[in-house]
Amino acid sequence: MEEIYEKIMREGYGLQLRHGTRTRTGLVCRTDRGLRELKKPRGSTDSLRLAFDVKKRLRENGFANISRCYPTLEGEPFYRQDGTLYILEDVLPQGTLAEDCAETFLQGAETLGEMHAAAKGLASEAAHWEKNRLPQLYAKRRSELAKVRRRNDKRGSYDAIDLLLLQYYEPYMERAAEAEELLCRGGYAEAVARTAQEGGFCHNAYKGEALRQETDGRIFVGNFDKCSAELPLADLAAYIRRYFKKTEGTAAGISAMLECYGRHCPLSERDMILLQGMLLYPEKFLRLINEYYNRRRTCVSPAMRERLAAAAKEELNGVRLKSIIAGGC
Repeated sequence: MEEIYEKIMREGYGLQLRHGTRTRTGLVCRTDRGLRELKKPRGSTDSLRLAFDVKKRLRENGFANISRCYPTLEGEPFYRQDGTLYILEDVLPQGTLAEDCAETFLQGAETLGEMHAAAKGLASEAAHWEKNRLPQLYAKRRSELAKVRRRNDKRGSYDAIDLLLLQYYEPYMERAAEAEELLCRGGYAEAVARTAQEGGFCHNAYKGEALRQETDGRIFVGNFDKCSAELPLADLAAYIRRYFKKTEGTAAGISAMLECYGRHCPLSERDMILLQGMLLYPEKFLRLINEYYNRRRTCVSPAMRERLAAAAKEELNGVRLKSIIAGGC
């Protein structure tokens, strides 16, 4: 295995690997030009090309709290070896940002705003903007859920997951429809067109291992391999959800997070309506339900049942979150 890494570093990046240490995210390499981290990213080739362009633009606009991504000798943002993709980056701080108190979420919201603001002017051929992606996804999920319900009713017998679906079907179908309407009322398509022109992106994994903290308190952002051409507001909505999940979330805490974010990316009234729709939509529960029925097993595992039940319970926060945001408009 070490020979493969030596080959990747030599032929892909023109570096001599002197020593390697395995970590959760990859291999920290001591090379003839300093420390680098070699990773196996989870994103597609398009998302990796977009991530490369995003990082370049962020650094150009002064947001340096990210790991530099190094191109290969051929100028590519990734290296392919035996069908596997690799990326080479600077090593991020090892300490993850604690998510056990409101104060750290304020720091995270501030950094998120700074990062989104620094993406202005981004132009990438790998950015594939779709003006109605989220509204269409919400409508698709509702249609899929209705089909599953009809199929279950015709069958006449129910397993534990079917019963869970029955319990939450009506309220979550209503919420998905209302969320879709809020996106349309907030001008989702217009916001996408504007962001595509001005430059922007969605990180899609702004949490947990992606957020590292230096000893001086600075927050560094990693895990860009899932980023996409989507409204940056989707990151903010996901981070607010995270705040409610990890702490005893309050309306005052959300207001403070919006203020921190808004110092760098001002939020309009229509942005707040879009945010309401994103927070109201029961994304996690409907995604897991869809995954389950697309690869249905004859035996329902306790783990899957517990995961879905936990997601359903977590999604109950959506109505309160939407109400808090609406009250701040």
